[in-house]
Amino acid sequence: MKQIHKEFGDKLAIVYRHFPLRQIHANAETAALSAEAAGKQGKFWEMHDMIFEKQKKWESEKNTKEIFTGYAEELGLNPEQFKKDLNSKEVKEKVEADYQSGVKAGVNHTPTFFLNGKEIQNPRSYEEFKNIINEAESKKT
Repeated sequence: MKQIHKEFGDKLAIVYRHFPLRQIHANAETAALSAEAAGKQGKFWEMHDMIFEKQKKWESEKNTKEIFTGYAEELGLNPEQFKKDLNSKEVKEKVEADYQSGVKAGVNHTPTFFLNGKEIQNPRSYEEFKNIINEAESKKT
């Protein structure tokens, strides 16, 4: 997505929405909450990326809040503020609103991509994604 944003950022709005698959990933919701909590201190994408890069280390753990607080410290965030935000009503409501938006749109797996309001098959490569975007752009003109 970073490559897509770099190339098409002026033509394309990229919107990220949380869709934690709670029934199959016990820690997915805490991961989403942690990214949002980090975002309150300006480090959403940094936390998001760290969570995904280190997923094998935390996916089966019971103490993910402590693990993610450690990640917040690694990112230079205020850990006390991070913990407060992680448990806040505002952050929980944001993640839940994203999830409900996905349910309403018919999302049932991740990642799921939409282009011009329509779900697209998940591109398997940057080139495939680029071709889908270019094709949609050519249909507009």
